[in-house]
Amino acid sequence: MKQIIVFFVFVLALVGCSSEQPVDLENVEAKLTTTPEVITAGSPAALRATFTGMTVSDDANVTFDFRTEAKPVLVDAVNEGGGAFTGSFTFPEKGIQTVYIHLYVDDIHLTEKVWVEVK
Repeated sequence: MKQIIVFFVFVLALVGCSSEQPVDLENVEAKLTTTPEVITAGSPAALRATFTGMTVSDDANVTFDFRTEAKPVLVDAVNEGGGAFTGSFTFPEKGIQTVYIHLYVDDIHLTEKVWVEVK
């Protein structure tokens, strides 16, 4: 009898673990906001990435990937909770700059490409 109870507990644990909703990556979006809103070359800017379309766990990691002078500069973001991640970067020059936001959670690696204007 004890073996049967252990078996059912094991089966319930498996069912509970596998009942997570799969993530539809097509619906996941990253939004990047900056402080100050108008970024000036040579001055630090605070960056905040937020995600919609999925629940982001506290185990998630985000990296901001800046492409300046043809080489990537990676900045690890701080997980603020609730799907929000923050970091800081000083853009060296004016113009439209590309920022890649990399989200790593469980076995998912999602990359979102955004642009920011630097004055």
